[in-house]
Amino acid sequence: MANYDFSTLNSSDLEELVCDLLNYNQKEESGIKYKTFKDAKDSGIDFYYSRNSFYDHVGQVKHYYRTGYEGLYNSLKNEVKKVAKLRPNRYILATSVDLSLKNTESIRDLFEPFIKNLHDIYGKKDLNKLIDKHNEILTNHYKLWLSDFSILTKLLNSALEFRSSQFVENELKKRLRLYVRTSIFDKSRKLLKNNNFIIITGEPGIGKTTLAEMLIYEYIAEGYNLSYILDDIKEAEKVLLPNDSKQIIYFDDFLGSNKVEINRAKGSETALRSILRRVSKMENKLVVFTTRTFLLNTAVEESEKLRDFNIKAKSSLIELNEYSEEIKKKLLANHIEEAEIDIDLRAVLNKEEIQDFITTHQNFNPRTVEFITSKGKINNFSGSEFENFIFESFNYPADVWRHAYSEQISEEERLFLNTLITFGNYAELVELEEAFNSRIQFEVETNNRVKEMYLFKKTLNRLNGGFIILRYESEVHFLNPSLIDFLQKYLQEDKDEVDKMILSIKYVSQLTARLFSLGSATKNKIPKKIEDRLINDYSSFINNDKKDFDLIQLVLVINKFMDNEKKDVVICNIIEKITTWDELHEDYSIHVYFREFMKTGMLNEKIYTSLNLRITEIISKLFIGISDLKEGIDFLEEMQGDFEIDFKYADNKDILSHLELLFSDEISEYIDDYRARIKEVDEVFEKKDEFEDFERRITDIGIEYNVDFSEFHTDWEQIAWENQMRDRMETDD
Repeated sequence: MANYDFSTLNSSDLEELVCDLLNYNQKEESGIKYKTFKDAKDSGIDFYYSRNSFYDHVGQVKHYYRTGYEGLYNSLKNEVKKVAKLRPNRYILATSVDLSLKNTESIRDLFEPFIKNLHDIYGKKDLNKLIDKHNEILTNHYKLWLSDFSILTKLLNSALEFRSSQFVENELKKRLRLYVRTSIFDKSRKLLKNNNFIIITGEPGIGKTTLAEMLIYEYIAEGYNLSYILDDIKEAEKVLLPNDSKQIIYFDDFLGSNKVEINRAKGSETALRSILRRVSKMENKLVVFTTRTFLLNTAVEESEKLRDFNIKAKSSLIELNEYSEEIKKKLLANHIEEAEIDIDLRAVLNKEEIQDFITTHQNFNPRTVEFITSKGKINNFSGSEFENFIFESFNYPADVWRHAYSEQISEEERLFLNTLITFGNYAELVELEEAFNSRIQFEVETNNRVKEMYLFKKTLNRLNGGFIILRYESEVHFLNPSLIDFLQKYLQEDKDEVDKMILSIKYVSQLTARLFSLGSATKNKIPKKIEDRLINDYSSFINNDKKDFDLIQLVLVINKFMDNEKKDVVICNIIEKITTWDELHEDYSIHVYFREFMKTGMLNEKIYTSLNLRITEIISKLFIGISDLKEGIDFLEEMQGDFEIDFKYADNKDILSHLELLFSDEISEYIDDYRARIKEVDEVFEKKDEFEDFERRITDIGIEYNVDFSEFHTDWEQIAWENQMRDRMETDD
């Protein structure tokens, strides 16, 4: 027997389920068809059957799974007068509460004479019996289907748990209750099924991540294993299994959250196209991406390859007009129902004029609704203060965090958040603690602040869940991107605070993430105090757990932002200390900036000599980081000319391996394209000539490499003729 507890359904979901179950259970000849009554708030009607404009049957659904029978019965006492006023011929009550016979009799007596018999009272067991009898209903009530214990276990054990330390059963069920299914869900599911991948785009706060996760929940329930990508699209290539096992790959915010982070995506465009091309031809392999709309548009505009791949045609764009007024009302109602807030504040949210203001506002989005119903941010408000807070949150959404940041947290907590943002969007827990302590020590030395014991741990615990979230027990993330957007704007207007943030820097990654971004077009001058540390004690900026990465960043920061006469000597000393150069291909931003540095280093004899001592290893690692064949060959030729390298006697193992990958990927891509569309064979042979020219150029610089042209050895005349015939037939149709 089914044993659903209905805890994944909100009240509206349960009403729809009950209505459908009763309709399924009607005998065809009865002519009875129940309908939900969406506009009958507090009227005592959740569903009804009407004859001759009279409410013949009236039904109510009570979702008291949290409080049980006592809460249910107390609520029903308030319904008696409403039912008496309606005077239906038949009154039906359904509830998610498990009812005993005594409970059922008490409810019947309460509503006498409108409840005709005990069969018109449906408790938890009764609803489960109807589900057993009509289990086809699960198709349309996916939240109920996902609440099956075995399916919940799959979801909780999936890689999605790593998004949050709070990803436990109660949190998962809450997400499901809050979600309102819209037409975009069905559209997205169809796109994912047809293409084997989907890119969900939209503005911040619109619900991209929620939609992606709801799609993924269904596939996990169907037996798909989830691979969650954290940092780099190239990870997807590594985790994609070559067999026919069920696998779904998920990369949230895959283009990052700002323009600077697009650099990494640019470096991975070949990997992106490769993974999408591969999964589109594989059974049981799916990929789900999310990104902000303007970032996808920028990436496509700046990438001929992504335009050729027509990636936007395969994306699902979420726009605010997808939310009808009815959907907005449901979403708001779900958040009000879930909100653990004081009764006075709930009363404010239940005002009709407040709900109309929220659901008709041009700045409506799910994130703002979540924000204004969050217990930690509003429970200290009076009713009038809360009303003002609601108005300000929607009228001035850019400042949605301003009150919480300025008024609701302590100075130490603000310093914590200001320190965290110097790392970018998140920080390693250990690094953040050191950096926060450095900031507090700065305040001790300059402002006579008294240092409190265990301050980092206390501050972390106070902010966790309201402003930040601890993931994997080792990373501290901002709660959501809107807080990052706010802090960036807010701190731009507070030069004094930014100066203090800079002067208390602990790690080089704090310099490069935001304050002195290597991708910045401007060259802000580094303060004298930090410059002196970089010259005399640069090792104090290094995290020994990622020593080489930090050393390479130091080279780039010092070269770009300092004019000190000693900087060349320091750069040469740092280059000598670097053990391996793997970061030059593992991090594309570092790859780009280091290539720029090498051009400037050519003009400096000391730096040129220092680079030349490590040049073959540096060039090999940089070459591995290049994803375009032509660009890679151009780079090798340029480096040979600039540094007079004799590749004939160099260790070319890494270069040869990467050449194999680049040639193989590009040839396969063109062959697939030609097979699908070629009508004139000349184009194929022109492309083969181009690849042969690449092979010759590689040989000319001293690298012995033979290209595998076997994929070109096919009957292109026949393929061209078949494509011509297909097009003619489609035209005739």
